[in-house]
Amino acid sequence: MLIDTSKYTNHTKEEIDEYLKIVKKSVNSGKFIVCTTQKNEKNRKFVETYKLNKNKQKQMLMELEVKDFCYSADNYNEPQERLYFFCREYELNNWGTIENVEVYIKIARKQNDFIVIVSFHKPEKNIEKLFL
Repeated sequence: MLIDTSKYTNHTKEEIDEYLKIVKKSVNSGKFIVCTTQKNEKNRKFVETYKLNKNKQKQMLMELEVKDFCYSADNYNEPQERLYFFCREYELNNWGTIENVEVYIKIARKQNDFIVIVSFHKPEKNIEKLFL
């Protein structure tokens, strides 16, 4: 059965700021994971290429700002859940070479504010930020 999903761009800066406060509180207390299973091969390769250990992942997530927000969308895997999409440029180390890398970050907030980073890799297409 195909579930109808929608994309949302009707957020306010204040709403996204509140969302990021919750995300950062959870991330700061270690209640997060970047999915790097076989299903999330792009994430795994990205994390390996740039040697993004848990501390670096945490640092990157803590740097997210309202201006990095793009949109939210219904999660077709879990219809009651909303995913939030961000894109931010970071200076990353690619085996000794420092690169400026745009990173696509898709966040799911679970029960007890546990944060799951569903996508954590270079964007595959142009993505527009909502608050420029």
